[in-house]
Amino acid sequence: MGHTSLNIINKAEIKETIIDYLFIITGAFIQSLGMVYFLAPAQLISGGISGLAQVINYYTTLPIGAMTLIGNLPLFVLGWRYLGGRKFALRTVTAVAGFSLFTDILTKTTDGTVYLTHDVLLNSLFGASILGVGFGLVYRGSGTSGGTDIIGRILNQRMGVPLTQSYLVVDSISVLLGGLSFGWDLALYGVIAIYVSGEAAEMISVGSA
Repeated sequence: MGHTSLNIINKAEIKETIIDYLFIITGAFIQSLGMVYFLAPAQLISGGISGLAQVINYYTTLPIGAMTLIGNLPLFVLGWRYLGGRKFALRTVTAVAGFSLFTDILTKTTDGTVYLTHDVLLNSLFGASILGVGFGLVYRGSGTSGGTDIIGRILNQRMGVPLTQSYLVVDSISVLLGGLSFGWDLALYGVIAIYVSGEAAEMISVGSA
């Protein structure tokens, strides 16, 4: 009887883990679509480490995905400490590595110059919405997308700060650097993008729970 109950529990845990990783991988891919097809071509800062990676890419042509992965390494320690240890770390590494890989692959296949629209506002709204849906799916899989998402989620869990507000707080450095690099008009559109992505992420991760 005890063995049967244990087997049922183990199967349930395995199923839950598989579902989590499906959410995470799907979310990472969706994020990369928002970045490659909307935000990056329009030079709209997405916020966080990926936003800093956009700035680095602008000046050095180093891949956005690879720079995002490298920039996240120090923050994994913080997440390990406050957001669930090994379970958090494995899921977040999967999310960040997936986003980095998908972004660089899509950038190479599109040559990084594909515009679905040249309208900055449309790029901002659609790119941010797609990015936010990806964030939300990663959250549903009990992970984060790394970077300032880690800080934002700590603020959300420890202090009750809504995801939307936490994004605006922790992404200010990216916006500032984006303004200095791409111009203040685009930086302000980037603020809109950050806000919209936070709303979309909250809707998917909380509203669908």
